Amino acid sequence: MNLLSAFRFQAAPAYDTEDLYDLLVAVLPTFAALADNVLKQLEASNSDLTTQTFHLHFKAKMVNLYAVLFTWDPTEHVQRLSADEDEVRNNLLGVLSELESRFLSWKSNDIGLACKRMGLERKKEDETYLKLRALRRILPEDCNPDEKLVGTLTTIIRIDNKRADKRERLLQTLDRAFGFFFSLQPFGTESDSSCPIRFSDYPWKHLWKLTKTLFNVVEKNWSCQCSISPYHADRKARLNLTHYQRFETAPTPGQVLSNSKALFRVLFPTANSRDTEWQDTEISVKNRDSERAEHIEVENGLCRVIQGVKAGIRPRMVVFSERLWQLNADVEINQLSSPQVRDSEFKSLKDLLQPSRDSRESLLSSIEGKDRLILSFVLATSLVHFIRGPWLQASLNSENICFLVSHSRLLPDITKPYLTTRCSSLSPRKSPRELNQPHRFPDILSLGVILLEIARGSPIEFREPQDHCVVALECMDKWTRICQTGRSRTVPDGLLRAISACIDPKEFRDNGLDKAVVKDFEVRKYIFERILYPLEDALCTAYEIQLNMLHKDIARVKQSRGVGSFDHREENRPEKREAAEEWLEYLEGVHDLFDKCQDQCGNLPRATQKATRVKIALLDTGLQLPGALQENYEEEERINVQQSKTFVPPAKRGAVHDWRIDNDGHGSRVGQIILEFAPGADLHVAKVFQTRDDLADPEIASQVHNRIVEAIEYATTEWKVDMIVMCFGFDEPIRAIRNAIDKAASASKPPLFFAATRNDGAHKRMAWPAKDRSVIGISSTDGYGDISSFNPVENNSDPILYAFGEGVPVRVAALGNADTKYVSGTSYATPVATALAANLLGCVRMMTTSSQENQIIYKNVPEDLQRLDGMLAVLRRHMRKEHNCGTESLLPWDFLNVKLLDKNKILEDVAKILREG
Repeated sequence: MNLLSAFRFQAAPAYDTEDLYDLLVAVLPTFAALADNVLKQLEASNSDLTTQTFHLHFKAKMVNLYAVLFTWDPTEHVQRLSADEDEVRNNLLGVLSELESRFLSWKSNDIGLACKRMGLERKKEDETYLKLRALRRILPEDCNPDEKLVGTLTTIIRIDNKRADKRERLLQTLDRAFGFFFSLQPFGTESDSSCPIRFSDYPWKHLWKLTKTLFNVVEKNWSCQCSISPYHADRKARLNLTHYQRFETAPTPGQVLSNSKALFRVLFPTANSRDTEWQDTEISVKNRDSERAEHIEVENGLCRVIQGVKAGIRPRMVVFSERLWQLNADVEINQLSSPQVRDSEFKSLKDLLQPSRDSRESLLSSIEGKDRLILSFVLATSLVHFIRGPWLQASLNSENICFLVSHSRLLPDITKPYLTTRCSSLSPRKSPRELNQPHRFPDILSLGVILLEIARGSPIEFREPQDHCVVALECMDKWTRICQTGRSRTVPDGLLRAISACIDPKEFRDNGLDKAVVKDFEVRKYIFERILYPLEDALCTAYEIQLNMLHKDIARVKQSRGVGSFDHREENRPEKREAAEEWLEYLEGVHDLFDKCQDQCGNLPRATQKATRVKIALLDTGLQLPGALQENYEEEERINVQQSKTFVPPAKRGAVHDWRIDNDGHGSRVGQIILEFAPGADLHVAKVFQTRDDLADPEIASQVHNRIVEAIEYATTEWKVDMIVMCFGFDEPIRAIRNAIDKAASASKPPLFFAATRNDGAHKRMAWPAKDRSVIGISSTDGYGDISSFNPVENNSDPILYAFGEGVPVRVAALGNADTKYVSGTSYATPVATALAANLLGCVRMMTTSSQENQIIYKNVPEDLQRLDGMLAVLRRHMRKEHNCGTESLLPWDFLNVKLLDKNKILEDVAKILREG
């Protein structure tokens, strides 16, 4: 061997199969378009039939080869079918070499000028197929050139050749490649799957490779020695798991996708502060090695880029040619999404799974099932892209999944998770698997544990030496049995199938993953078919979510967080009205008891009698009853005129600013029910909304929250009310209002809180604050005690009561008269329940005060009854009756009966229950 040949052998490039495949798929449509353009010219000029036939065959072979390569990724099928990778590479090289040879010499002036006009530029950095790569750089994202570009390319690319043997060799090379790649199509294997979609058609399967490229380049360029922040020194990063990906599992007809790039959002910790701050950074990863925008190579200076970034600025970078380049930064004008984030603004999934305060319920369990299922789908999709890749240095778990929390909310948007990881490959290797471990794939088992924890709303506790697979299976079996027997919880079948596919080792054996060597492609295919698709089915079935819209829905800034709603509906069904009238007839007996108690207290001083009355604060839209009705209540001091107050600022200068003005009617209906159903209660009106639109307007959400907070504090400290009624609700807890409720609970005289659970319960979860452990949530029944269809699903850990709320009569102003209307909703069951509790508390106070003996024996009973646990205990024991549907609702007349007054039976029973706790 001579020196020259030896040198050439040593300098021969190391071909990367995936790189060759990407290059060929990118240029095939252009050569097909060139052949089509030449054919048109030949047909128009009646040229030689042999030449036309050659171009026709060439075009057909280009189209066929592109179809088989685009549909069946050979690099993945090599893994799955154990084909000889050298044969795959040789077929790719054969076609690429033939196409490269079709370029005319660029040394001639005409060809050189044409190349310059198009921007064709050959690079000298050890590139293979210089001309094809130069062509790829000028092609559009979809790799389909327009007519103008094709026309220009025709001058520098000549497909045919004067020599027949070279034309035949080209066609034979294409035939051989097509036959080989076509043989890799897994028709038989994929048809065995029960999944109706195929992983080979998955539009985003290329993201697996791009995520690895991103990690490798970031790791290489983060080479500083900063040690101020431990997160920075440890190379911690938080990767946004939704920004870079889309969620369709099958191609959308007519959609043009680029599989050569992805846009990532990565948060890097800064090293310039002890209080760790994360810098949001945008990094685009491209297979195509060009960037037309101004760019500068970072050159191992990632730390330099992210340090000292000014507020409101988001750095932008791009990865191509396995290097990192800096672009012009972005300005973030959205105040809800700052590029600089404090570490304290994150909550981990583990944080959300912990029980909240004194409740057994976690914060996660108060989030809608829809969002929890979307989170599960996002995590499963992420595992498809990260499995056996460098980002997953530890399996997905509740500690390395986290979320951003804004200042105005208690709960984050869990549909936007982040993965906390290290941009360093120096982490210790996992210990080899032992055969007595039942589960072979720790990353998939860990995903199953997370999905199960998210669905349950509580963490799974693992203790040594328990095997995690055994514990997870036992937990799932118990949870499934609870779901099947409980009438208040429905779990989509697809979610159960996905969790089972994650944690049950039998699933792997049944799907051929028990071999000694399992390829990456086979693992990803299993996750796609057995986990991701069932979750997709669950989303579509349970919530009618279309995956082609899911990314836009997630990406949208949810400014509506923190808004709430009332519920109200007119009741026109005669049977509901008749049941309501019958219910009210029974209530007259309770009023008889109340009148008798008042008679017994008639000789007491007026101040003592007044102290027995129950003070109720109503937070709503004001109170404006039909003229004479409101005047009578005010004269009787049933409405506290001096202490009622509006917390709503005037809409404009000179506008009427009064709690007596109700532009909505909701507050008037609720207040009227309290006044008529509870004769021993006095009403304090706290106007916190102009209309229900205030509650649903995201632009003033924080203002509305502040009004409610101010009203709660005022009602507790200034009015010193016994009860606060909130017939509205939010989708999630509001931090400021939660703090106000907590503060009220620690007051010297803490009020009882009542709140509506919400209507439209078939579509939404229970509203907050009704589901708060410090609040008595109220759902509705009709006049006979049958549960209302619009109630939300009950969580058995919540203090939820049921009260009459369908066909409740109210009087409204109509042509100067008081016209009776019938209304339904949990908003009207709530004042009914409040009134019944007020009747109980008022009667107990009067009975205790009516004699010195009772004052001695039962002196602590009224105060103990006003505690949340005390009131709930008595209501549940003596005022709930079971309907034949199984629901127990508040029906007070058997207990608050005038016949029991003489024997002091009511006081005795209440005192006994309070003692027993």
